[in-house]
Amino acid sequence: MLALNIVLYALLGTSLAFAIVELGLSAFVVAAYTGTREIATWNVYSGYSYSEVDVKAPAILSFLVFTSVWTILVTVAALVLPWYYTRKSVTAKLNTVLAATFVAIYFVTMVFWLACFADLASLLGGGTTTNSYYNAVLAFGVLLWLLFVALVVFTILAMCGVLVSDWAGYQSLRKDHGVDAHQTSTGPVHEVPTSRNPITPWKLCTVTLRVF
Repeated sequence: MLALNIVLYALLGTSLAFAIVELGLSAFVVAAYTGTREIATWNVYSGYSYSEVDVKAPAILSFLVFTSVWTILVTVAALVLPWYYTRKSVTAKLNTVLAATFVAIYFVTMVFWLACFADLASLLGGGTTTNSYYNAVLAFGVLLWLLFVALVVFTILAMCGVLVSDWAGYQSLRKDHGVDAHQTSTGPVHEVPTSRNPITPWKLCTVTLRVF
């Protein structure tokens, strides 16, 4: 139980830190990419002429900024909600709703990061580039994808009862019906004589005489 809680804290905390770093890197790249550029054109009669054009960042870079913000909100909610609801009485219905919500959101976030780093790698020609900012954005995108793959796997294992946790949303969805786990003996129960009706020697002799 404690081991799974530590793993979940580590995965969510690392995802939050990486998402903040990725947000800063991707926002810097978008800001550096977007703006006006002066382009020189050659004409045979007039020579070089210069004109300004507006340059926009590729859509995948803007989507990286959105996915980073989305991940920050998801990780903060995933850290706060189980802690908040675990302090109260967690019903089976609440646990089921939270578990389904966590799996769905983790899976969507995992797909977002897969699309981000795959499209960015395709934009860079299928590999890295000499620009260190693009390489860092790509590397953190891959790491965040792996982190959310792990979160999906651990959440499903907790739901199936393979791993045990007391967090709301990570408790097992199985319902055990059967013998009480605290029962230590299955043999017949013998009554212990009490002192309400003590057996006196006179009563014992009377019973013996009646038998004979």
